[in-house]
Amino acid sequence: MTRAALDPALHLMQKDQLSRVFDQQDCDIDHEFLGFTNIYLALASIIPVHWTVVDLGCAFAPQALIFKDHARYVGVDMNTKERFSAPNTQHHSMSISAFLAKHLAEFDQSTTFAICSYVPAWGDDNIGLARSSFKNVFTFYPAGTSKPFRPSMPVDDGSGKRG
Repeated sequence: MTRAALDPALHLMQKDQLSRVFDQQDCDIDHEFLGFTNIYLALASIIPVHWTVVDLGCAFAPQALIFKDHARYVGVDMNTKERFSAPNTQHHSMSISAFLAKHLAEFDQSTTFAICSYVPAWGDDNIGLARSSFKNVFTFYPAGTSKPFRPSMPVDDGSGKRG
C-alpha cells in the first residue's frame, strides 16, 4: 500500500502545521495514523460547500484541511492543544456535551452537518448526543473483530502488483 493510501489527506497539510501538531508533547498521532481521513474525504464530497461542518471529537483535526472549502469547520475536543486548521476553522476545547449545551442553538440545522467519528463514549454517549442534536449527521465507531478498513480500489504497494 502506498503512503498516499495510508494517509490520503497528508498532501493537504502544510509543513509548519505538521511540525507544530506532530511535535507537541503527548501527540499520539503521526502521518501513518491518518488513514481514517478516507471517511472525511468521502463526506466532504457530499456535504455542500456552503454548509458548516461540526466535527465532534476532532482530536488533532487534520480533517479541518479537508473541509477548507466549506463555509465553516468547527472542531470540538477536550485537552488537545495544537490542532490543524484552515482559514475557515474554529476550534472549541471542551466536551461534546458542554459544546452542545453552549453552542447548539447557534447553528442553522438546515445547513449544518455534524460528524462524530471514532469518538469513544468517555463520560457521555457522544454518538447519541450527536444524533439527537443535529438533523444532518454522520456517526461511526468501529467495533468487533473484523479486519481493519481496506480501500475498495486496488492500490499500488510499490512492488508493481495491484492488490
